[in-house]
Amino acid sequence: MAALYTLRQGQFLAYIHTYTRLHRQPPSESEMAYFFDMSPPSVHQMVVTLERRGLRQRTPGQARALRVLLPPEALPNLDGAPPVAMAAAYPRLAAWIGQDGGVELGRADDGRSMARALDASGVVWQGQESYSGLGELPQDLEAGLGTLVAD
Repeated sequence: MAALYTLRQGQFLAYIHTYTRLHRQPPSESEMAYFFDMSPPSVHQMVVTLERRGLRQRTPGQARALRVLLPPEALPNLDGAPPVAMAAAYPRLAAWIGQDGGVELGRADDGRSMARALDASGVVWQGQESYSGLGELPQDLEAGLGTLVAD
């Protein structure tokens, strides 16, 4: 079975979707050119290609009228990673964030953990100082949140 879109096309679709959610209007071609560090004609060609493949729709004669025709769960991350339903993969993490909890990933000033769960009172859980792979970090968060989020 042929891929629905190429890696680069998927990144454009994800960008259009994300930009539209954040700004309540689709990006202009010049904004896409700036984000992807591409020439305006190259971006226009990509927009035409996405339309030709039936992946997005544009209202002729109307500015900022791009609309992605795929559901959000079918889109990759902007970095090109395949789509992952976070709630399915990490239900406790999704519930924590949905309950106004927060997470921080990366080295903190104190250098003691690479992952932290926070609530209004501050840090309520800390992960390890290091992980052997990036995939271990969300798994550790998911396990750590087991004490804070009911299944």
